[in-house]
Amino acid sequence: MFRMMPKTRSLAIAPVIAVAFAMFAGAMVDLWAAWGAERVPGLTGTDRPDDVVQARQLVMDGIDAEMMPIDLAGAGKEYQLDELTAHADRISTMLTAFPHLFPPQTKPAAAADGSPSPTTATPAIWEKFDDFYGQAQAAAMIAFDASRAGTLDQFKEQGKKLRGACDGCHAQYMHVEPPHP
Repeated sequence: MFRMMPKTRSLAIAPVIAVAFAMFAGAMVDLWAAWGAERVPGLTGTDRPDDVVQARQLVMDGIDAEMMPIDLAGAGKEYQLDELTAHADRISTMLTAFPHLFPPQTKPAAAADGSPSPTTATPAIWEKFDDFYGQAQAAAMIAFDASRAGTLDQFKEQGKKLRGACDGCHAQYMHVEPPHP
């Protein structure tokens, strides 16, 4: 009879162990779900930082292409005002979005294999992000004002301001390799 008592106690403890195991398993599932929620891919740069760098380079290439006729008009080439204001409007839109393409995961750093970073952005962007953001937004506003110019002379004046804003930002926040002979 005494030999049966431990078995009886074991049977009484079994539901407690089962409940404890179920609670542990539930907690682990919740933990894994929470961890997985942080890994949702997106434009955060967490899973695809090189793609985010490429996206911002493409946006900047688009801004540069839109800027070319504005610069040429400032140098005396003939353009219609409505064509130039359309370029400025597109630049305003792109510049408004541009600073959002600089998550911390895309800060310049050498790759694991020792190859250089794929970005021309300088670390100063992340060190002085509020200034960078402000400069991009100010340039976007200049482009917007240019897109609303009523005369070609008004547009050219805004175009010069826009070029100055772009050059000033590039001087601080863009690393450019000099041409090789």
